[in-house]
Amino acid sequence: MEKETRCYDVAVIGGGPGGLPAALEAARHGARVLLAEKNGYLGGNLTIGLPLLGYLDKDGNRIVGGIAQEFADELARRGAAGPHTWCPLHNSVTIYDHEAFKIMALQRCLEAGVDLLFHTQVLQAEAEDGRLKSVVLFGKSRRIEVRARVFIDATGDGDLACMAGASYEKGEGDRRAVQPATQMCALGGVNLEQTISYLEEHPEQMELPESMAIYPGYDPAYLRANAKYHVLVGMRGIFRELRDRGELPVDRDTMIYITSLIPGRVHINCTRHLRVDGSDMLDLTRAEIEGQLQNYALVDVLRRHVPGFGGCYLERVFPFVGVRESRRFKGTARLTGEAVESGLVGADAVGLGGYIIDIHDGSGAGTVIRKVPPYGLPYGMACSAEIENLMFSGRCASMDRTALSSARVMPTLMVLAQGAGLGAALAAGRGISPGAVDTASLRAILEREQAILSPAGAAGGAGAGSPAGRA
Repeated sequence: MEKETRCYDVAVIGGGPGGLPAALEAARHGARVLLAEKNGYLGGNLTIGLPLLGYLDKDGNRIVGGIAQEFADELARRGAAGPHTWCPLHNSVTIYDHEAFKIMALQRCLEAGVDLLFHTQVLQAEAEDGRLKSVVLFGKSRRIEVRARVFIDATGDGDLACMAGASYEKGEGDRRAVQPATQMCALGGVNLEQTISYLEEHPEQMELPESMAIYPGYDPAYLRANAKYHVLVGMRGIFRELRDRGELPVDRDTMIYITSLIPGRVHINCTRHLRVDGSDMLDLTRAEIEGQLQNYALVDVLRRHVPGFGGCYLERVFPFVGVRESRRFKGTARLTGEAVESGLVGADAVGLGGYIIDIHDGSGAGTVIRKVPPYGLPYGMACSAEIENLMFSGRCASMDRTALSSARVMPTLMVLAQGAGLGAALAAGRGISPGAVDTASLRAILEREQAILSPAGAAGGAGAGSPAGRA
């Protein structure tokens, strides 16, 4: 086995929405940065067919800026992203080209001087006296020991932090059930004109349960007005009938599709894998097997029963399951459900969230949705309370389960990642721990970089049809 040692100011483990902006931000502020990623490309969950949700708040005002908005602007310039489209259910939907995102992310990192390392997994972490000394990465018969002033765990599941001995929680209460995972797929040959026409004739197919609190206007007229840029959560009547007859291969009561920039293609978010712990390779294996087989079977069901899908075909099953919830670690601050629902924005906020509370029941019983005002992402949720040079970026950050259900969407995680990356660079440059960084100075830098730090600074230009847009 080949062995080597590398030294950095900042080492970011994981190149998804929690890691990519953190590495970019740290490098842009002069840090020598390693970004290690298990795949052979950047983006993580940004590449598995999902839309970008939550650039706008519930009233249609843009609350996400900084690097996350930079990405959206650059994709739009390349013809690879639509506008931030207001949605009565999801607040906003941004449709983009996932392959174009991979290339853009790679180019941005190379321009910033980020040292990239693909096809690697964390093998070992050595912590001593409350400090992370080194991390061993492994891949293709090569062992690389990484030493850094600051480490950022952006693995999603907190693999690095767990190996370093940081404490964490999963689920909630005695049940300890995490939200279910989903395997996305892409279908071609879909005629959405037929689908929307059917829904106009059968609007009851878009009725949602009382547990899903949304603004009025999530109806066929909304789909018609935003035919290129929408997410459908519907077909409940059809899915209930199929499930009652034992013909539905997925454990869902609704169909979810996401439009694509490519005509005739949609992305399907329908599989639901219960009791899957994303930090357990055995659970992930089961979910991957279930997801591939379920998506294959679902295509035939959609062809036979859902208008507009009669000629559809499976283009691809995306390469890994999307995990909604696994480990959450202890930070110097914690984002709580109470703070989210009250719209609390503290003096230590590095940006805003504002996506809906969206809790998928781990037992498969349904989904709870509640609207929330914009809220602050405290810097301390990214700083370990136990290991002084360890940070969390992504859904493994310090928050409770209710807060996670809102903050887990990718634009919000990119906001937190930029703040974490800046804190890491400042800490490494000054020889202090990330938790000792002055948040007032950090916020001043973020504000100069077009981050949105308070609802008063939310960008105008509310989405068409939104409450703010109609005002």
